[in-house]
Amino acid sequence: MKNFPTSLLGQRVLVLGGGVSGMAALRLLKERQANAVLCNSEALPDLNVTFVGEDVILADLLPIALIVKSPGISPTHPVILQAHSLAIPVVSEVELARAFYSGKLIGVTGTDGKSTTTSLTTHLVSSDFPGATAGGNIGLAFSDFCLKPVPLSVLELSSYQLEDSGPLELNVSIILNLASDHLERHKSLDNYFEAKTRIVDHSNPRHTLVTSSKLFKERIQKLGWSCKISIFGREAGNDAIISEEERTIKTAKAIYDAKNFPLPGGHNLDNLAASILAAEAIGAKPENIQGLIGTFKGLPHRFQYAGKAAGISFINDSKSTNLHSMLAGLSTWKDKKATFLILGGRPKAEPLEPLKEFLASGIGWVLLIGEARETWAPVISPILGSHLILADNLEEGFAQIKNAVRSGIARVTSVVFSPACASFDLYKNFEERGEHFLKLVSDWTREEP
Repeated sequence: MKNFPTSLLGQRVLVLGGGVSGMAALRLLKERQANAVLCNSEALPDLNVTFVGEDVILADLLPIALIVKSPGISPTHPVILQAHSLAIPVVSEVELARAFYSGKLIGVTGTDGKSTTTSLTTHLVSSDFPGATAGGNIGLAFSDFCLKPVPLSVLELSSYQLEDSGPLELNVSIILNLASDHLERHKSLDNYFEAKTRIVDHSNPRHTLVTSSKLFKERIQKLGWSCKISIFGREAGNDAIISEEERTIKTAKAIYDAKNFPLPGGHNLDNLAASILAAEAIGAKPENIQGLIGTFKGLPHRFQYAGKAAGISFINDSKSTNLHSMLAGLSTWKDKKATFLILGGRPKAEPLEPLKEFLASGIGWVLLIGEARETWAPVISPILGSHLILADNLEEGFAQIKNAVRSGIARVTSVVFSPACASFDLYKNFEERGEHFLKLVSDWTREEP
C-alpha cells in the first residue's frame, strides 16, 4: 500500500486523536509491534503507550514513520501541518487497517443511507460469505478485525475518513447519493464530492462502482473512469431497475421480489437496489440474495417502527441529521396529509427551498423543536399556519401532539420523528435522541386503554 513502510516493527507511529478509531489504531499498532505514540488533548488512563499533548513538536520525536489521523481531527490541525512540512506520511485508520487485510472489501458512502446499506449488504452476502463483517463508521473499527480471517468486509466510510485516505483498493464501492452536508469541514459541495469519490478505485477495470442514476448522470459520467459502473434507479436501462408499484428490483441476473422487504419508504428500495448490485458484483448468488431480502431487521433509529397508540403509528428516524435525509425518507411517504412530522435540533448549513417545496406538497402537521425554531419557523409558518407547533424540546412537544390528537384538532395516522438536524443542542448524539423518542412513544402507549 502507498505511504506504508515495509514493516512497522519497532517503527514510531503517532496516532492523532484518542476516539474510537484512534484507540483501534493503537491496538493494531501494538499487535504489529510498532512503537505507538498517542497524541491527544488529554492522557487516557490504563493505556500502555507513550502519550504526548497536541502542542507536541514533531521534530523532537523524529524519526516518525507514519501519522494515523482520527477522522474528527481537522486537516488544518497544527500537528498535521507540521507533518506536511516534515514530509511525514499521514493516513487514516481505515487506510492503516487496509494494509493488513487480505479479504474482499466493499465500501459504502453517500450523504444518507450508509449505515442501512452497509448492514443490508453484509446481510445479503452472508450465505455466500459466512463470517462477512460490517465495520468502519458503523460497529467495529476496521483496525479491530483486519487481522482476523474475515472473508469479506463491508465498510461504511464517511467523507472525513475518505478525505484522509489514499487508495483503499476496494473490490466494490457504493456511492448512494450526494447532498450538502459537512460543509463546515469541506467548504464546498465540490470538495465534499471529491472526498466521497476517493472510495472508487477508478483506474481499475476489475473494480465495480455502484451508484444512483441521478448521481451518475450529473457528475460521475463526466469523469471518464475505467472501472465498471453499475447504476440503480427507476428508469429503464439501469443495471438495477426499481419498481415501487410492483415492489421489484430487476437486474441482468434476476428479478428480485421485495414485497417482504421490511423497511418502508422508496429510499430504502434505493438502498436495497444498491446492496443487490454490490452483492452480485462480489459474487453472491441471486437465489441466496433473494432468500435473505425478507429477513433483514433494519437498524435502530433509521425509519424504525416504534409502536402504535390511539390508532397512530410512530416512526423513529432520529438518524436523520440533515434535510436531504428527511426528504429522502418522506418524499414517497404515503398519506402525508395525515402525518405529524417532528423536525428540529441544530440545523446544518443547507438551502431551505427543498424543505419549503416538500411542506407545500401537503404535509399535515409539523412539530418544530430546538435551535431550528429560530431560522426554520419563519420559513414554515407561512406554509402551515396553525398546523405548525413550536416547543423547546421533544418532551414538551409530545405533550402538545397528544393534546392536538386527543382534542380532535390533529387527525393523523402517523407521527414521524425525522429531525433533519443534528442532535447536539439537546442530546449527546442521535442515538440518545432516538431513545428518548422511543420512551415517549412507550409512555403514550401505556396510557392508552
